[in-house]
Amino acid sequence: MTDPEQLDDLARTVHDLVTETAAHQVSREIAHLAEISVDTADSDLTPPEGFQAPASGAVTTHVVARSWDIPDASVETRVSVWVSTPGSTPKLLLTRVGTERELEIAVDEVSPEPTAQLRGRISDFVAVSIAHMVSSLNVAMQRTHIHDD
Repeated sequence: MTDPEQLDDLARTVHDLVTETAAHQVSREIAHLAEISVDTADSDLTPPEGFQAPASGAVTTHVVARSWDIPDASVETRVSVWVSTPGSTPKLLLTRVGTERELEIAVDEVSPEPTAQLRGRISDFVAVSIAHMVSSLNVAMQRTHIHDD
């Protein structure tokens, strides 16, 4: 059985993987389009049913992209890590705020070390999130450009 402190540590591990992956993929994928910032933050978001914030507080990876050419065009996204509520099967959940996108993670995928499969799943989750950001940034750039004409 996994206690709340262990789940908290595993949530921080997953959060670190998401942030590290986002920083790597963002710089590679869209650095030519926009100024990017990736940071971490606590969040006042409501957890999905059956989940709660880690014991030490909610953890969220926050990515902001602002167009180099059109500074008024910017988008942001947040990915939060949640832990299962006491009494349920211990697991973690990644959610992309404002979407239905989520990734359920079993404890044994993170402990004792994150598996290669988990790293791949997180990479895919982040890649799709970045693709949506790029698309949204392009729309924001077009909207801003249209209003400038």
